[in-house]
Amino acid sequence: MEVHSHSHTARKKFLHYFWEFIMLFLAVFCGFLAEYLLEHKIEKEKGKQFAISFREDLCKDTAIINDNIPYFERIIAAGDSLTFMILHNLFSSKEDIKKMYEYNIPAMGGFAILLTDRTSTQLKNAGGMRLITKKKVVEGIVNYWSRLEAIKEMEDGLQTMRMQAREKSYSIFNSKYYNDSSINGKRNVADNAALMTKDANHLIEFANRLAHLKNLMRGSFMKTLKEQVANADSLIQLIDKEYHLK
Repeated sequence: MEVHSHSHTARKKFLHYFWEFIMLFLAVFCGFLAEYLLEHKIEKEKGKQFAISFREDLCKDTAIINDNIPYFERIIAAGDSLTFMILHNLFSSKEDIKKMYEYNIPAMGGFAILLTDRTSTQLKNAGGMRLITKKKVVEGIVNYWSRLEAIKEMEDGLQTMRMQAREKSYSIFNSKYYNDSSINGKRNVADNAALMTKDANHLIEFANRLAHLKNLMRGSFMKTLKEQVANADSLIQLIDKEYHLK
C-alpha cells in the first residue's frame, strides 16, 4: 500500500510570519500614532500658552499707550500756545516771554513709547507662530504687528522733527532763566527772562517747525495710537473667545 504524506508546514510558516508582520506593523504604527498625537497635543498647548502670553502683552501695551496719550496731549497743547504767541507777535511784555519759556519745556519734551515685545520676539524668532493654529488669532497678531511698525515709523519721523525744532530753540531760549527747582512738575522761570533773539524770520521758522510737529502728532500719530488700543482690545476678546479663557 502506498502511503501519501500531506504536509502543510510551508503554508503554516507563511501564515505565522504574516501574522507576526501584521502584529509588529500594528505595534509600530500605534506607537507612532500615539507619539504623533502626544506631540500634537503638546504643540497645541504651547500654542495656547503663546496666545495667552501675547494677550498679557496686549494688556500691557494698552496700558502704556493710554498712559502716554495725556502726555502727548500736553505736548500738543504747549506747542499750540507757543506757536500762537510767536505767529501773532504776543511777547511784548516780560509776562508773555515768561509764558513762552514755560511752554517751551513741554513743547520740546522728549517721548518714546516702549511697548512690550517679550512674546513677539519668541513668536518671530523661535517659530512659535506655527504653533498658533487659530487662523483668526494669527491674522490678528500679524495685523497688530503691522500697525506697530507704522507707529514706530511715525515716532521716528516725529523725533527727527522734534530735534530740528529743538535745535532752533537753542538760539531763542536761554537756559540760564530756568531754575533747577520746580513746582508741580513745572520748572520755574526767572521773572527777568528774555529771548535771545526777536528776529521775526528766526522765530517764525521755529514756530513753523513746531506747528508741523504738533499737527502731525495731533493728527495721524494720535489717531493711530487710539486705533491700536481698540485693535488690542479686539484681539484680547478674540483670544479669550478662541481659547475659552472667559
